[in-house]
Amino acid sequence: MKRVVVSIFMFSLLFINAIWALNFRDPHLLFIRDFEILFFLLSSVFLVVSAMLQEKKWIRVFCLVFTAILLVIVSKNEYYFYKYKNEILLNESNQFSLINKRFIVGFNDKNQIKRLAVNGIAGIFLTKRNIQGETHNSLKSFIEELQEIRKENDLPPLIITTDQEGGAVSRLSPLVRQQESLAIASSKGESSYEYGKMQGKWLNELGITVNFSPVLDLKPNRPPSKFDFHSLIATRAISSNPIEVVNVALPYVKGLEESGVKATLKHFPGLARVQSDTHHFSARLNADIPTLLETDLVPFREILKSTSSWLMLSHVILENVDPENPITTSSLVVESIIRSKLGINNVLITDDLTMGAIYNRGFCKSVAQSYSTTINYLLIAYDDEKYFTAIKCIRSLNE
Repeated sequence: MKRVVVSIFMFSLLFINAIWALNFRDPHLLFIRDFEILFFLLSSVFLVVSAMLQEKKWIRVFCLVFTAILLVIVSKNEYYFYKYKNEILLNESNQFSLINKRFIVGFNDKNQIKRLAVNGIAGIFLTKRNIQGETHNSLKSFIEELQEIRKENDLPPLIITTDQEGGAVSRLSPLVRQQESLAIASSKGESSYEYGKMQGKWLNELGITVNFSPVLDLKPNRPPSKFDFHSLIATRAISSNPIEVVNVALPYVKGLEESGVKATLKHFPGLARVQSDTHHFSARLNADIPTLLETDLVPFREILKSTSSWLMLSHVILENVDPENPITTSSLVVESIIRSKLGINNVLITDDLTMGAIYNRGFCKSVAQSYSTTINYLLIAYDDEKYFTAIKCIRSLNE
């Protein structure tokens, strides 16, 4: 019985290793990225030792051969990853510069992001990991250094973005003063214009040029799904009434603009009707366009009329327009609905392309589809290493 249990455990681990090898550097495993190779090697060694202790020869041979194959797969993929990563960083003959103009990326490595600034990426995304160990002055100095690099290389200023909504989503706090969420502040009678103007002042002082705020999703009239770990729209949304959302968000946007920071309206076309958390799962929206025009789209359309705000597209599948592709990858939605029917000519940016709703359907396919639309900027924020994979995917299609 003991041998049977050991064999079952060993084959289960072998299966896990197979899935792991085929999904190496997956964004869902980012928390172990720095030690992923070490952990995989230790798991493989454990399998080899377990196999050698098996009495049946076929089990030993099968496990040893299978483990060897998995190690070859991981080694080969790692070799090619670092190979094209170095090629992209070197950017000889500016071969990646045209593609880079469409990307805004997060980062961990300051030297690497300096290199990408030279290579012509459109912008960077700053979040919690970028303020660790930093002071207000040191972060400001680093941003100024990046802008000087751009100037020296005759490139336009780098777009510096962040996610400072207030409340739970305050990526630069405490370097930027923490505020209550816009919804809570406005409910207490605080001027949303002054709220935005003050927030914009603090961001502008650091060198931030674009803020991924405000949230224009209507507040859902239902409890959040138990699998909604990150979207949490119910806690971030201003109101379920679209006119009230406009009355609060429009002055906020104008306040940001007054302080020299662009706002970004999100998450088009609104996540109020969506059950799934697009950070992890595919999500579908089955409301038709006329219905959305009378409800969820009202805040977006009204605020876009009188501001130069950016518009962030969600990864929701708009079933009545394109039942196969998320909005961020759908030329049908972007060109036929957003650009033509709605007449929106503002800057469009995707939500993070390393989110599960996109990554799980095939990262290369999704990035290539998104790049083929008139979406201005593709955002890779959470798992910044996927920027290199994205560039390789697009370049491969153009060769």
